[in-house]
Amino acid sequence: MKKKLLFLFILFFTAFGFAQKKTVAISTFEASNNVTIANTYVKAIEDKVKAAIKNTNRFKIVDRANYKKLLAEREFQKKEEFIDGKVTSESSFEGAEQIVTGNISNVSITKKTSKSSIYYVCKISFSLEVIDIATGKVIASEMIEPKQTFLGSIVSSYDTKTPEQAFFNSLKGTQKAIDKFVAENFPVTTQIIEITKASSSKAKSVLINTGTINGARKKQEFKVVELVKLMVNGKELTRRKEIGTLKITTVEGDEISEAKVVKGGDLILAKFNSGTKIECYSKN
Repeated sequence: MKKKLLFLFILFFTAFGFAQKKTVAISTFEASNNVTIANTYVKAIEDKVKAAIKNTNRFKIVDRANYKKLLAEREFQKKEEFIDGKVTSESSFEGAEQIVTGNISNVSITKKTSKSSIYYVCKISFSLEVIDIATGKVIASEMIEPKQTFLGSIVSSYDTKTPEQAFFNSLKGTQKAIDKFVAENFPVTTQIIEITKASSSKAKSVLINTGTINGARKKQEFKVVELVKLMVNGKELTRRKEIGTLKITTVEGDEISEAKVVKGGDLILAKFNSGTKIECYSKN
């Protein structure tokens, strides 16, 4: 029975490994110790983050009930042998390299009164982490709170006559912070295929190896970086030096888009023609 479960587990994850989109696992969000939060609010925050990742159209999402269980399962598999002596840990996590976890530190709803009405105000704060499944190390972490106005109050566009309305109004205010977290920690990495238009000294438009499979869209921006090798104390390091910016003008298919060069056309042309290793990373 144990071997059968392992086999099914492996099939589940390796199926994603052959998919063209990258797979991201999302754990069940939890409230901090000594913090009491309604399950519906916890689930709503989790769903908000999940939707932000899904809406990029770059990923397949794997739900994992508990990150600690996932780690324990990985450690258990290291001791188990699979068909033909293959260690299961070598293949079972090919589908998802990273997992997103969430810890909710505050959902507090306060009843307010004015001369003519009663309304509610909600404060929300939660942390997001990106964890490397292979090593268990946290590779990104950020506290998320609703966007505030210059007066310091929560941005509000809805009536908040009930606690539920106040909560969802406040949750909406976290959208930009969540989107920024996703964009910064899950960028599309791609390459310049061809320079399609150039002057004698500057690249003006290029083809890049990204398209509908990666959620490419018109006006999406990419930073162009040169990969520079450095030796530090006998160890080779890679420095990513930004040399320019691209903006997609046309998505031509599953894996190709055309982009205009917004910045750094001279360096992009020179580096590309010289065969220098350069890469492109999505900014939004």
